[in-house]
Amino acid sequence: MNNRNKEIKVRLTQEEYEQLLERKTKARLAEWVREYCLGSEPSRKTKSVLKVDPALLKELSKVGGNINQIARHLNNDRSMGLEKKIEYLTELASIEQSLAELLELFLDHYPSKTQES
Repeated sequence: MNNRNKEIKVRLTQEEYEQLLERKTKARLAEWVREYCLGSEPSRKTKSVLKVDPALLKELSKVGGNINQIARHLNNDRSMGLEKKIEYLTELASIEQSLAELLELFLDHYPSKTQES
């Protein structure tokens, strides 16, 4: 029987939460936090290595770079009205979200090969 009846809530930023997920070495975050905080030595995490076409990565990197350049120009253009900037930046955010969803689909559909770090 599980006698764990105490709960701790912690507020994190999105970035802090993502860092925690990257660092955890157990499938369940709670198990890893208990192991890490209560002094036992956490096991080493295995890293996933995906075989991806380098040309695809290069093109996706270019797209990301282009999005960043467009956003930078929009933010620095003082002649453009605020409403137009918001419209363009919203569209860029939508494109960025689509790319993130595409990456997630890719990762879901292509199995990874794991190796011990």
